[in-house]
This record gives sequence, structure tokens and C-alpha cells, in this order.
Amino acid sequence: MKQTTLLLLLLCINFSFAQDKETITIPKGIVYNYCDPKVVEKAKKLIAQYLSNSDNNKLLQNTLIIGPELWKRYKDNKKIQAIEKGRVEFHVDNLIIEGKMSQDVEDTKIIWEEFKNEVAQDFTIRKANEQELRYYWSVISFDIDEPLLIVETKEHNYILNILKKDLKLMWLDEAPRLKTEKTIAEKGKKETRIEKIKLLNTDEELKENTSLEDIKFILDRTNLIFEELFKTSTKSGRIFIQFELKKDTNEIRYAVKDDIDEELMKEFEKRINNEKFPNSKKDAVKFQIVFIVNSVSDME
Repeated sequence: MKQTTLLLLLLCINFSFAQDKETITIPKGIVYNYCDPKVVEKAKKLIAQYLSNSDNNKLLQNTLIIGPELWKRYKDNKKIQAIEKGRVEFHVDNLIIEGKMSQDVEDTKIIWEEFKNEVAQDFTIRKANEQELRYYWSVISFDIDEPLLIVETKEHNYILNILKKDLKLMWLDEAPRLKTEKTIAEKGKKETRIEKIKLLNTDEELKENTSLEDIKFILDRTNLIFEELFKTSTKSGRIFIQFELKKDTNEIRYAVKDDIDEELMKEFEKRINNEKFPNSKKDAVKFQIVFIVNSVSDME
């Protein structure tokens, strides 16, 4: 667990010496407006302060939107259910997804307290990556203006969009995790997990032919089946899967390397092939998943 005092000290040091604009990779088609780096650093500092035990609520205002991904979990929260008004609808692709918007600062405080309790003190604050920007852009109907920050914990990545004019929080959401980043592991440690995911289309092709929810569903289901079958396997190797999503059908190809258990692999292929995965909207979408089984990752 992080020490609150140490965290705030580090943020203060970072704030004092941050002079250059921290640029990030903006996916094609997304409008992202940078602001003064000092404003971003001040927003980071405020978030860290208000996620501590501070009773200061200067970050909060009357209206706060809970985005659709976070609302999936928060809609069953008894305290948040007490907020009667503020139903919101988001149009994502051809879907209509629910969210929530507080109507006064007291309701906003209820939402913030639940968020703060969930985050506790074990978090980092950073700018958004490409995946998180794609998700946020798919939900909103306006340009992205900084400060847009991610509060990352072990379990969740939260999206916080703050108004630069008065540093008030206007949007709180959760970014779906595709887990494309490598898990940091001890050097030489054998693991059984997803090693890497490779998307074989351009950002524009992906946006036109599939959705983040569909890809996440496929990854989650495939990984669940993999873990059920291979988590305790004593044999070692790699499993390669390529998904090709088409409008009317899907193709799944498999390959193995080294000493993968043949019986487990047969069952794995059978269960994956029996899954009802989403199709593409028009053109083919391809991506690959590499699993390691009781092996050391080759990724640096």
C-alpha cells in the first residue's frame, strides 16, 4: 500500500519540475486538445489529495456523469441507487447504453465516496493510452479536452475528465481492460497466461467493423476457457490463435509450439469453436492471441 504522505510528496515534486508537455499517441480520427502542462499536474495533485482522507471536495460540482462501463457496476450500488434522477443514455455504434448524471453536489459526493473507497490508497495517475482514448471517444459526443486522466488500480482503470477552466470533475468512467500490455513478472519465472495480443487491422478498420465490447468479450471468453484448462498444466509451450471475424461467419486458426498437452488442446479448440462470438459489421477483422503455458515470457 502506498503511503499517502509519500504519494503527495512525489506529486508535488513532479508538479514543481514539470515544464514540458507530456504528449501521448492519439488514434486517427480522435480530436484531443492538450492544455497547459501545469494545469494537468495541478489536476493530478487535486485527485491525489481528494482520494486521501481529505474532506475537501473542491474537485466536485453539481453535475457528474457516470459513464456506461462504470455504471454497469455502480447501478447495483445501494447508496448510488438512492440518487433518483439523472438517467443518461449513450449511443455507441448501434447500441443504447445507460449511464447516470448527478443533479446536485450532495449526490456527486455519494458517487465520489464510493469511487474513493474502491480506489483506496493503492493507485497511480497518468494520461490515457490509445485503447482508453478509443473507448472514451466511442461514448462521448464532444472533443476530448485535457485534463483527461486515468486513475489506475490493480483491478480497474478509471477515466476522469476535468474541466480545465475551474478544475471540476465532469466525467467518471471505467476503461475496459483488454490487457494488451505485458504483465511484469519476475525474471525467469514460469507463467501460464496471455503473453501478447496483436491487432491486424488499422484503427479506422477496427472502428468501422467491430467494437471494443465485442473484442473484449472474445478475449475474456477465450482467456476464461484457457485458464480453466491449462492453469495447472505441467507441460510447457505456447498456443497461437488467430481470429478472423467476418460478416456472416468467423474463422479461428490454432497453432502450438513445444510440449502442449494434446488432450487439453483438443478440448480447448472444441470449446472455443462452440462459442458464439460476434461477427464483423462488414469487412474482416483479424487479431492474434499468444498464450504461454508453464513457460517464461520472451517479451522484454
